[in-house]
Amino acid sequence: MTGRSIDIALTRAEAGDDTETVRENVCTLATEPELCFNYATTEELKNWGFTEGCFSCLLKDKKDVLIQVITTYQNRDGASNAYNADVNHLTKNGYGRPVKTKPIGESSAMFKKKQSDGTTYNLLFLKNNVFAAISAKYKIDKADNIDHITGLAWKIEGKLK
Repeated sequence: MTGRSIDIALTRAEAGDDTETVRENVCTLATEPELCFNYATTEELKNWGFTEGCFSCLLKDKKDVLIQVITTYQNRDGASNAYNADVNHLTKNGYGRPVKTKPIGESSAMFKKKQSDGTTYNLLFLKNNVFAAISAKYKIDKADNIDHITGLAWKIEGKLK
């Protein structure tokens, strides 16, 4: 089985010297039985095969926000179902247009959406029994934003055996 979600998430140093951790929430169903999301109870999460997750928010250069969500499932099917459901949700609900990038993990998808206060990228990927997502909102849309977010994803992917 792949390592714990907290071991997979990027540390501040791995994300870059210009980042700071704004918020981090690490949870496991075994240690946090009261855990629930706004759409699912703990029992539902167990039924879906969810075992643990790490949800962290980083601030880059005091202006760009990066959120990493890494969830570990009991098996690959659970992770695959979650990945496919999220890709379908982003596709159907106006989260931007797909962006072509080098594949990450076994499957990956990136979406880009320009907004009045910046540009948001949502990058999702699947590897083994882990489903990872990085969402980044950049105040200034630069050519290297895609390289930055995919670089972070490659670092996470590299931690998955």
